[in-house]
Amino acid sequence: MPTRASTADAVTTLLENPFRVAPDRLAASIAALSRREAVEPMLRAAIDRDDGRAAERIVLAAAHAVACTAPDKVTHLFGSEVPASLARALPHPRSDYIAIGAAAGRCRRALDALRGTSDAIAAVRRATWAASFGDSLMHALILARVIHDHDVLILGETGTGKEAVAHALQEACIGPKDGSPAPRAALNVAAVPETLVAAELFGHAKGAFTGANEARLGRIRTAYGGSLFLDEVGDLPLSTQVKLLRVMETDEVSPLGSDKTYRASCRYLAATHKDLGAMVEAGLFRRDLHERLAGTIIRLPPLRDRPEDIDTIGHAFVERYLPANALPATRRRIEAWLASAEPRRHRWPGNVRELQNALRNLLLGLDPGDDAAVPALEADARDALPPALRDCTATMDEVVDWYVRRVLDKNGRSLAGAARTLGVDRTTVRRRVQARA
Repeated sequence: MPTRASTADAVTTLLENPFRVAPDRLAASIAALSRREAVEPMLRAAIDRDDGRAAERIVLAAAHAVACTAPDKVTHLFGSEVPASLARALPHPRSDYIAIGAAAGRCRRALDALRGTSDAIAAVRRATWAASFGDSLMHALILARVIHDHDVLILGETGTGKEAVAHALQEACIGPKDGSPAPRAALNVAAVPETLVAAELFGHAKGAFTGANEARLGRIRTAYGGSLFLDEVGDLPLSTQVKLLRVMETDEVSPLGSDKTYRASCRYLAATHKDLGAMVEAGLFRRDLHERLAGTIIRLPPLRDRPEDIDTIGHAFVERYLPANALPATRRRIEAWLASAEPRRHRWPGNVRELQNALRNLLLGLDPGDDAAVPALEADARDALPPALRDCTATMDEVVDWYVRRVLDKNGRSLAGAARTLGVDRTTVRRRVQARA
């Protein structure tokens, strides 16, 4: 059983950014504070000495730990134990601590989807957590409104995991007092016709335009009290950018075709693979909207800059899709490919998504894919060439001799097989080999 000192250390670990500590220390802290028998003595001691600060730290850290291990039980945390004395000791309602602890647990679990052990991806996890809770869950308790109004811009190439970061941020939004997730909405701007983007965002009244057979709330009102994720925000039309900025500044939205104004209160999360700074300079994106969205900027590194994560991503993906009764040969083939130099030679322009496609091909018994295989095959071929051929200094006879030997080797030293490949008779192949013996 953990000592009081070790449990106190666990409290500190779970209140601060958990992605700044070693994974084993984090796991130990979660295990310690998810056990009532370890937490309750500390809580009772804090209440007995009228230390409200210590009591709320313990309750908040325990809520975080329980939300990580048993999310459905977080609302019952300390529900029947010392309720009156606990209520007197805590500066805020117990439900506030549960709501933040539940959000922290959801965020931590969501960030596990960002596979990898590289420093680059670890920095993304830390930044995402900090954008959600600041440097401490205790600060999040006090600065919840500031965090809600602080928007986030996620930048990175296609396939780097921007949606996973946005999901973690949405999971971190502090929801109702019962610990359930906050309202959320999402819109992929690039997937919606330009003429309909405004209607999707702001909503519309019935009959506002042709085809508007019924009124719609719009994504901003749907996300009231929570968060709105704007994917591919770089494709937002300039006319809609003006309207969106107005909504963000006034916290009011008017549906298309309506004179009514409604409250709009949500956290805006935006993502794009485009260079918004260059778009601002070119007049394609409003500078004021860019500054508003970029309250915090989180940059996703491309896979080519973190090749050490390929194994981790690959094995996690395979474990997710490969059934337990899969043929051993399938697993060996994938393990061999991940351990080879091939995945690290490739530049992965499609990033994690391209790696997943290559792994799906391997699971189906296919080649990883032309994009992943060709660069490696070309490198292997160059390595196999004699120096004179690589340097283009070999004579014609030397080139022919080398090629004939390679064809013979491939055909198991069969003259007939080599002759068929070369398009000559066996006598010609024999004569060539004997002449150079």
